[in-house]
Amino acid sequence: MPTRGGARAAALARVAPLDADVLLAHALGVTKEALYAHPEVALTEEEAARVAALVERRAAGEPVAYLRGFKEFHGLALAVDPRVLIPRPETETLVESALAFVRRTHARTVADVGTGSGAIAIALAVAEPPLRVIALDVSADALAVARENAARHGVADRVTFRLGDLLAPLEEPVDVVTANLPYLRAEPVARRAGRPVADASLMVASAPPAAEVPPLAAGRSSLAFEPAIALYAGADGLGLIRAAIAELPRVLAPRGAAFFEIDPGQADEVAALLRASVGGTVRIVPDLAGDARVVVAERGAGTAVADGPPRAGSGGDVR
Repeated sequence: MPTRGGARAAALARVAPLDADVLLAHALGVTKEALYAHPEVALTEEEAARVAALVERRAAGEPVAYLRGFKEFHGLALAVDPRVLIPRPETETLVESALAFVRRTHARTVADVGTGSGAIAIALAVAEPPLRVIALDVSADALAVARENAARHGVADRVTFRLGDLLAPLEEPVDVVTANLPYLRAEPVARRAGRPVADASLMVASAPPAAEVPPLAAGRSSLAFEPAIALYAGADGLGLIRAAIAELPRVLAPRGAAFFEIDPGQADEVAALLRASVGGTVRIVPDLAGDARVVVAERGAGTAVADGPPRAGSGGDVR
């Protein structure tokens, strides 16, 4: 009869150690520490089959977050599945930047465009109970996941969900706009997912399906398993960001602020777009790795500045 230790040894032959430990603990309903402390514990046939299935799916490249059904973000366990992008740690930089503005100015309304799983909207609502948040997405499937997360974290009464393209569903002015929109260039991403691309203008509809991605290539990235609509934004990765920024004068309050997550190589161009659209003070905020990650525009007089020395990136080919 297989044991915890034997199952772990078999998993380590297929996937990375951390992935093996996380998946075994999840499948068996125990902590990682319990796995280490009691490797002799026997597994039932059902447990052994459950572990083996998860390990095989991970070996094929499927993200751990989808296998477990949740992802930690800003101290919250958020439900995720292939309907939504998996929240990244870098996006916490946007949340922290927006929270600082909200606390300094006593802002009360936020619109989160491209909300996906609701990570940003829900993190803001949990951290600041006075806030009213409007979560916008073009995907009804994504909004279903976001509603589940809002209910799970007790903020369903303060987060409103609206279906539509970018800021189009927003009729009233808001104090804050947050956006983690698709910002990947289609060509490099498709190549990373294991498929050469001849047309650099490749858009969402032609992103490679997971079934066409070789397992070894898929194992290097979760992108092949995530929804293409949440990843790709045309040849330069800025198609949706440009469109959303163009709508800001209509929806952003006179003393409001907009926060856009970007690829490091896009920082200067997005800063210029924001300055032209809403004016005011535009600044670039680095993430914990020192990469330019968020561009902030506060309506009022000012120019583009950086919070610290952000490191330029590779122009939109990583997320």
